[in-house]
Amino acid sequence: MSNFTLLTQALEYHRLGWCVIPIPHGKKAARIKWGRCQKDRPDEKQLRRWFGDNRKNIAVVLGKVSNGLACRDFDSVDEYESWANSYPDYANKLPTVKTANGYHVYFEGHIEGIKHVANGELRGSGGYCLLPPSVHPDGQIYQWIRSPMSSNLLALDTQKAGFLTYYTDVTEQTEQPEQTEQPEKSEAIVIDEVVEKIIEETLPKNYRTRNRQIFEFARGLKSLPQFADADPRDLREFVKIWHKKALPNIRTKEIEETWIDFLKAWPKIKYVRGQEPIMQIFEKAIQLEPPKVAVEKYPENSKLKILVSLCRELQRAAGENPFFLSTRTAGKLLKVSHKQASRWFFLLESDEILKVVVKGGTPENPRKATRFRYAAD
Repeated sequence: MSNFTLLTQALEYHRLGWCVIPIPHGKKAARIKWGRCQKDRPDEKQLRRWFGDNRKNIAVVLGKVSNGLACRDFDSVDEYESWANSYPDYANKLPTVKTANGYHVYFEGHIEGIKHVANGELRGSGGYCLLPPSVHPDGQIYQWIRSPMSSNLLALDTQKAGFLTYYTDVTEQTEQPEQTEQPEKSEAIVIDEVVEKIIEETLPKNYRTRNRQIFEFARGLKSLPQFADADPRDLREFVKIWHKKALPNIRTKEIEETWIDFLKAWPKIKYVRGQEPIMQIFEKAIQLEPPKVAVEKYPENSKLKILVSLCRELQRAAGENPFFLSTRTAGKLLKVSHKQASRWFFLLESDEILKVVVKGGTPENPRKATRFRYAAD
């Protein structure tokens, strides 16, 4: 499709009141900082800069910025057709896009966030969807089955429209159950606020943190009483949700790779959230009287006294061996920046309260925290 046609299409979406953004051609992840576009629509001048000079995909930012636009994403053709047969009045009117595997149905819904439902998602503010004439990474071109107009962008109750409660016995076609699993149930996935929070908190910021964040995600789930003794294979739906949300920031696109890493992480979790040894030692350090040297040298600095007490208790726990403590961990515990924590470590070394055994963050020891020995008592 020519640049002129793409720009014309972008301007048409803009005139509908939609907020559109550029996506690299043949990709789904945005390369611009589109957070600001959740509040303010770009003007026509910006659209001409984005879509007037080279090939791109185009996406609409959902939510208030696009007049409350929402999307029901059907992952499979069968699921969409079953819904359409049950709700023909809506199916024959609402703007609908044929995607690589299923359909996107658009409406005015003023929905917050993304809800994971049977074989798809109900998407609202905080997300975006590719629009025609975008090209899917698999090469499929997004196409309008029913184009959007002011007359068919209906304000709907998602329950009455069948977007939340409707489901069939069709399992997702994009991923087949492994032989060790029971076939996936088609009922809507119910995610409580605690699980949703764990998913959001553990999403990686870039591909370099992916493996660590998968581990933190698994640890977060295992911290919940209902999953403490769970078979990790029963948690695949949650992993799929995490993977979908993480896709814009990671290079590993295949769900199988994330699933493998999650399964490997689960048995390695020794301490769930709230039960880490450092937290137990920190709580003990707070309760005990600080060391005499800390009271004498830092009488007005309560956090510095706690840091000295923490180092003393870490040394007691380590016995004759040196103990590990990073500036970032110390900063989080004391609620100061890691730079401030680093300055305090320097002071404790200078005052001969701590002795560095092995320096962390060096070419020889790049990823490990510094090893200290508590030398005050």
